[in-house]
Amino acid sequence: MISFAVLALSAGLAAAPPANSPIEISGVGHKRSIACEGRDVTVDGVDHVLTFTGACASLTLSGSGSKVVIDLKPGAMVEVNGTDQTVQWRSSRPPRVNISGVDNNVGKAP
Repeated sequence: MISFAVLALSAGLAAAPPANSPIEISGVGHKRSIACEGRDVTVDGVDHVLTFTGACASLTLSGSGSKVVIDLKPGAMVEVNGTDQTVQWRSSRPPRVNISGVDNNVGKAP
């Protein structure tokens, strides 16, 4: 499941998510690229392959076997929990990193 805070218009159409609404992804095996636009990102589940563009405010990754490439605001927080998770970040300054679990890796993207 991927969810964004979305406002419904009276015509039944969905508006773009507000700039401060978090991106939340859960489930199994999502593979996609998502424009972050400065929002916080939470990913939970198994075997995701995700790319976030546009200077995300933070990343919280829980679960197992997911691979995330993410553009971050300078000094953003990256929290990784679970097993066999990989995060590759892009930023002008390294993120603050908190890792727990087994075989988790956080490093700068090539």
